[in-house]
Amino acid sequence: MSLVPKLIKRLFPLSSATQTLAEQEIFFKQILDTSSVAIFFINPEGRIIQANQCMQEMFLYPLDTLIGKEYVELIHPIERELSRQKMVALLANTIDSVDLERIYYKEDGSIFWGRLTCKPFYDAKGKQIGLVGVIADIDERQYTQQYEIHHKHILQMMAHMSPLSSILHVIVGDIESIHHRCIGCNILLLDETNHQLNLGATSNELQYVSTALIQVAHSNNHFLSQLLALESKPHLLSTLEHEPWWHEKMASHEQNQHCWINPIVSASKQPLGFLIICSLHNKPLTPREMKLLEDEVQFISLAIEKSKSDAKLQLAANVFTHAREGIIITDPYGTIIEANDAFVRITGYQRDEIIGRNPRILKSGRQEMPFYIHMWHCISTYGNWQGEIWNRRKDGSIYAEMLTISAIKDSEGEIQNFVALFTDISTLKEHEKALEHLAQHDALTSLPNRSLLQDRLRQAIAEAERYSTSLAVLYIDLDGFKEINDTYGHGVGDELLITAAQRIASLLRKNETIARLGGDEFVALLTDLDDPSECNIIVQRILEAMNEVIEIHGIELHISASIGISIYPRDTRKADELILDADKAMYAAKQAGKNRYTFFKPIKEA
Repeated sequence: MSLVPKLIKRLFPLSSATQTLAEQEIFFKQILDTSSVAIFFINPEGRIIQANQCMQEMFLYPLDTLIGKEYVELIHPIERELSRQKMVALLANTIDSVDLERIYYKEDGSIFWGRLTCKPFYDAKGKQIGLVGVIADIDERQYTQQYEIHHKHILQMMAHMSPLSSILHVIVGDIESIHHRCIGCNILLLDETNHQLNLGATSNELQYVSTALIQVAHSNNHFLSQLLALESKPHLLSTLEHEPWWHEKMASHEQNQHCWINPIVSASKQPLGFLIICSLHNKPLTPREMKLLEDEVQFISLAIEKSKSDAKLQLAANVFTHAREGIIITDPYGTIIEANDAFVRITGYQRDEIIGRNPRILKSGRQEMPFYIHMWHCISTYGNWQGEIWNRRKDGSIYAEMLTISAIKDSEGEIQNFVALFTDISTLKEHEKALEHLAQHDALTSLPNRSLLQDRLRQAIAEAERYSTSLAVLYIDLDGFKEINDTYGHGVGDELLITAAQRIASLLRKNETIARLGGDEFVALLTDLDDPSECNIIVQRILEAMNEVIEIHGIELHISASIGISIYPRDTRKADELILDADKAMYAAKQAGKNRYTFFKPIKEA
């Protein structure tokens, strides 16, 4: 028997009221393979026993290679041991779940960022049989975020007048770190006379490239003049080897096949030096890595010019105009005196609408006064503040931003200006919210799933114990669903489940819960009952609602419901047992003829 049928058989024991194993296998596999995230199952030994199509495409492994593979082998070595410890903790039930971002390896050796959500997996009897994991590819988001943090850091270093050598070493280090040390780079600087190259910063693996270039340029003026004549764009070193002026000492390195050199020029097109970026894994650079090369050249150019007193004004204008982050500058009293294009784009305010105003015009009302008191205390004490804040655009919409405010002081220590630099992180917040919803809700009906139900049930039990009230757990199974699903297909079956879920939800109070456990099984949680009999009315309404005709695509469908009821604290005080007792009562209702409800009756000892 293959792994999917084994898994299905353990999750969904066969009965006359459920689908066949083959149908369940197809349905289960279709759900997995249509997902836009990688979904996989791990056995207690930590090996992958099932994976969906997205996981195969994400990791570039065929399914037969993924199956049986130890999960932690897919993780970057620096995080592998920590991942193994978390997996053991999950299997031992010492932690409930794992939700984190980490670095993964693909089959071809490439690396990417993924967001992992992993939880224990249980069979129909509630026995843990392993772990289920979901991996979302967040590499592009993470790359963009790190890229923005990197540039923000460089801009801040410029604003604080850090030495040029420090800035260049940070640029090299950040490029290596963002690309997981798959890329290295050199930064070479021209001296004031443009007659000699000097090392600005380099990756250890590329020291031979910088040393060779500096030595050849020092001994061969024609070679240096031809380098300086190169157009300000990326040039492949292996292509330059065919130029008659290229020096033979530079033509003996295999890595030249994947090394690019880009001249660094000032705003006035004067040569400043060169940036060289190379693949350290003998692979061509990707389009986004080539874009990085071009962008980094601009930032290095800005850093070099700022270090020269005669280029300060031009540098400030370039940074201000071309930064991706919104920037505003105020006088010491908080009046806005300048705003850049990114500010206009993000907030919707034109420059002439914001100049002369106070930044409080952006205030959303979500932060209380203590928040602003703390912010300005940090600025006055430390000279800067950084954090997340919610602001309001001109059109009234609210957005989240990562904001940095710095106080700019003169030589006497007096504040001359405040500079605010911010990035719109609304998309990131929405993505986080979507992932949180996915982890706690059923994908088809958007109802709470088993995990969220158990959490709410524990809260409801605590509330009932505090106020000495009762609560009821209703285990609802749809009679006749299987026949409709088999006759009309999964599309009609899915819409039927959605409609049934909506009908049940409409009958509950706002503080009550209806969850889908899977298939055609739902659990409703009725709270704040002074007497268990109070639930009879709502249960009867649910039965009546399920008996009403449901029309889908012109087809009139007829179902009913069998409902089992357990009562807290009469039947048990434990959350898991309440659901289990309600399940037993539901089967009793089915055996009694369906379309009815039955209260749980414990088996009396002889």
